[in-house]
Amino acid sequence: MNKILVILLIFVFFLKQIMFLNANNDTYINTTNIVYDEEKNIVELAENSKINIGSTNILVDRGIIDYNNNEIEVFGNFYLYQETNILSGKDLKGDTKLNNFTANKVSFIYNDDLKIDSDNAIRSENDLYFYNNFLTPCELIGYFGCPTWSLRIDKTKYEINKDKFVHYDTFLQVADYKLFYLPYFSHYGSKAPRQKGFLTPTIELGIGGNSALYTPYYLPLQEDTEIKFTPKFIFSKNFNFINNYELNTLLNHKLSGGEFSFEMDNSKHEGKDHLNSNIRMNLKQVLDKNKILSFKGLLTNSVSTTRSKNGDPLRFEDIYLRLDNYDFLLDDDYIRTEISTIESYDSTNDSLIPVTPHVHYHNSINFDNNFSNLNEVDFTIIKRNESQSKLPSENNTLKVNNYFIHSKKLNDINFYNKISLLNNLSNYRYEHNNNLNNTGRFSHLILSSDIYYDLTNNIQPRLKLIYNEELLSSDSLINEDSNSLTFNYQNLYSDNRFYGTDVRDNTSRIVYGIETDFKLKNQTFDININQSYDLKKDNNFSNQINQKSNLSDYALEGSTNIKNLSINLDTRLDKNSLKNKETNVSINTVSPFNISLNYHETQKEAFNKNSNDTEYLGINLEKQINDNLMLGYSSNIDLKNSFNSYYDTFKLKVFDDCSELNIQYSNRRYNDNYNTTPEELLSINFRMDYLGFFGYQQSTDLFFQEPGTLDYGL
Repeated sequence: MNKILVILLIFVFFLKQIMFLNANNDTYINTTNIVYDEEKNIVELAENSKINIGSTNILVDRGIIDYNNNEIEVFGNFYLYQETNILSGKDLKGDTKLNNFTANKVSFIYNDDLKIDSDNAIRSENDLYFYNNFLTPCELIGYFGCPTWSLRIDKTKYEINKDKFVHYDTFLQVADYKLFYLPYFSHYGSKAPRQKGFLTPTIELGIGGNSALYTPYYLPLQEDTEIKFTPKFIFSKNFNFINNYELNTLLNHKLSGGEFSFEMDNSKHEGKDHLNSNIRMNLKQVLDKNKILSFKGLLTNSVSTTRSKNGDPLRFEDIYLRLDNYDFLLDDDYIRTEISTIESYDSTNDSLIPVTPHVHYHNSINFDNNFSNLNEVDFTIIKRNESQSKLPSENNTLKVNNYFIHSKKLNDINFYNKISLLNNLSNYRYEHNNNLNNTGRFSHLILSSDIYYDLTNNIQPRLKLIYNEELLSSDSLINEDSNSLTFNYQNLYSDNRFYGTDVRDNTSRIVYGIETDFKLKNQTFDININQSYDLKKDNNFSNQINQKSNLSDYALEGSTNIKNLSINLDTRLDKNSLKNKETNVSINTVSPFNISLNYHETQKEAFNKNSNDTEYLGINLEKQINDNLMLGYSSNIDLKNSFNSYYDTFKLKVFDDCSELNIQYSNRRYNDNYNTTPEELLSINFRMDYLGFFGYQQSTDLFFQEPGTLDYGL
């Protein structure tokens, strides 16, 4: 066997062929020139030899492997790579498995990103030491002709099993200028488990007021649970942190098939006796393939920032628990069971605080491709601590709605026919006066036919006939549903123009309009316009929108895209004068920069409860100047009514491949002559790749993003 091995070695030596040597069961050598001393069990490697030891691969200039003494030595340069980590340098010397070694002039690239240049390196089992080293994840020839930021370190200890970097005697450099000295700090790599530590701090400068410092701290409790504390230290003249601070606490827990979160905000300010607190809880849990449980709660005693007189806290709770169940009785049916409450702790008007159990059932039956049946059953109980003359202490409401839908196309005419039978039964109880107890009910039959005519490929006249028959109705009905109201193109075609189900349209009507899309100079325009004729002039909806005749105003909507410009219009025009009564316009473009404009105007006479004309403009601008600079501006400007808020926000973001600086200025002003205080803030946040957290980084987490990225840890 020995003779055969010697002959093979001589053969390889002369023919310069590639050979593989399994010298220790886990070591493989690929070289064009090799000498093996069988007696000493030493392998001498020629230039450009490749060695594989387990998962580690090494390219060397020249070297020897002494198996008897468990030594490997490289003379000259070496190049070692393992997964996404690369170690190169000179004069490597260590054991054959490279669990222990020394090397000079070392360059270490971690995770294809973090770079360390060191005078020498030593590995001792699971620890790798770098001495007199330079560290950065930035491009070496960056924006400043050098790395944006780097560290000059006397000694770095890399704990391989923990994936942890510990630095001793460090100078932080920005553009090669030393900024400050850190005697000790640590951070983790991309493979480390979640670790506790501080997140990136944020400085908030109050112009003309107090400044503040946010210092978030992250604490993993177990594999599926973690918590984040974000204290805000407010620097007042007296530095009274005990009586002038804010603290946000966020706990997140992953469940099998769901998640739970708990968030609490506490704030204490100088001159205020009370501690303001907000508690929010959210739960979503998939019980099985058909059931989803949801919970949401808010408990607060916080001071409102929207009320004019806000000296005292507003204490209340807002909680709901919901169970959604699919395929409950039939295939594709659905039932939602919910209990919700809004309860005040110290309100003097308890009659406005309801507790609401709610059950909603929905099913759908398709008889054929053109005919279907929808059914809804809705039961709600609203309870209050007290009652008033027009507001009961308890309201039990049962709603049963049935819909029969048929669609058909004849030649170029499309028909969408619908029969709706709507029933409501409400029982009202008044705690303060039983004589007011009564029952309210209504039954409505609505027959509607929506007709589309394909006149051309671009023009489609539309007609909708709505027959509304009030079969039964009580004067004592109370609206406890939505009070929202609008007048627009889509709403005019609705069977019921009110959003709430407690208030109904009480007139039959005809709605006619035209829908068009056409091209003009290669630009596409979509324009729709309609108008309704109410058979009953004095009706619920007309009274709300100040409509005095059977004919309504015109509702117009349009949209177009002109190159990179997108425009959407929704407006209401007076039927006689074509005067604008209500307008919503949005304009968006991405060139030459991102622009979003939202304009809204409502005239006083558009609705009977409007006290003033309203007009405001929302602006959002964003422009990336170059690969390293982005500017942004947003504002909400009240153009008509000086009693609403006005704010401006300017943003500056400077970034590159390894860092990001965010500077934001916000200015919020009020003019209500009460207690709401204007606010000017300047916020500064600087993040560094891999050092985004002074104290830790992690790879798998619940709150944060991929480690090594700029949004990691935010």
